[in-house]
Amino acid sequence: MILDTEKTRSEAATDKIRTLILSGTYRPGQPLRQEALSGHLSISRTPLRHALQSLAEEGLVEAVGFKGARVAQPDPQMVRDLFDMRLLLEPLALKSALEHHTKLDFAKAEMALDAADAEHDLYKLSQLNWEFHHALYRPSGRRTLMRTIEHLNRASAFAETIAKSIVVRSEKSAAEHRELLQACRNADADGAIDRLTEHLQLAYRDIQNTEY
Repeated sequence: MILDTEKTRSEAATDKIRTLILSGTYRPGQPLRQEALSGHLSISRTPLRHALQSLAEEGLVEAVGFKGARVAQPDPQMVRDLFDMRLLLEPLALKSALEHHTKLDFAKAEMALDAADAEHDLYKLSQLNWEFHHALYRPSGRRTLMRTIEHLNRASAFAETIAKSIVVRSEKSAAEHRELLQACRNADADGAIDRLTEHLQLAYRDIQNTEY
């Protein structure tokens, strides 16, 4: 059983390590030694282990032996699985949300897009990308589905950051996002699902066309 204070520390450590991975500070395959991390993050071993376990569930960390861990190394099959799952689940979330969108949801999505237009940091770009998608999916009210999609997006952001496709296709992605947002504003369900599906397929294609 995790105490509340340990849970809070574990969540804080999870956020810090995730940021270090997605920003490229910790590289694929790099060992994550608990003793060094414990000192660097000023956290005890127990919440640190829970943090690494959470990151492993997101696909950012992989276990090595019984006690070791390292930053995961994205591979083509992993990336394919991620996008296959996203192509199934994200249209489902969007379809469930379409009848519940409000002007505030659209405003949040547009704010994320405007911020992304002026952003060059890879980690912040990935965060803004999720904020955009989250704004459009959240009204579905399907919390389990949203948690799963968030994990998939974080793992995808890792692959896109390593491949640098998130930078290569930033202008294309922005245009695709705005077309998707407009379809949602128009209450065009078929058009919105089509735009989202195409957006995810193109993102996957661009990862395939870049090197890890």
